[in-house]
Amino acid sequence: MKKAIISVKGTQRNTQNESDTIELVTEGNFYIKGNAFYVVYEETELSGMNGTTTTLKITDDKVTLIRFGTNKSKMVFEKNKRYESDYYTPYGRIFLGILPTDLKVDMSEVGGEVTIKYALDFNNKTVSNNELYLKVREVN
Repeated sequence: MKKAIISVKGTQRNTQNESDTIELVTEGNFYIKGNAFYVVYEETELSGMNGTTTTLKITDDKVTLIRFGTNKSKMVFEKNKRYESDYYTPYGRIFLGILPTDLKVDMSEVGGEVTIKYALDFNNKTVSNNELYLKVREVN
């Protein structure tokens, strides 16, 4: 397991074309197991998910995001494949549909980048178009 600096930038654009961006830079861990890269970090107050651990499992064509702690969720991003996700919020559980339109993975032993563009839907109605950018850099 290697220590890493992890940058996460998430942009949400709603149906009224209003956008919101959250950027987070944190320390975390990074390791390779089989044909997958794993990135693990703690969420902060900035993301509104203090007390939550986020794990990303990254392969060439699929990214799985799993959150444990105060926020629980599992999101699967695979280009042009719609997945339904349970999303646990402080107000209860909701189901969201995720449809990635673009997925770029460029990872190596020293880190790398992932870009995901996806639509989020609730009751089969698109609620936002999103972009998630992740950069991982090993710390020596």
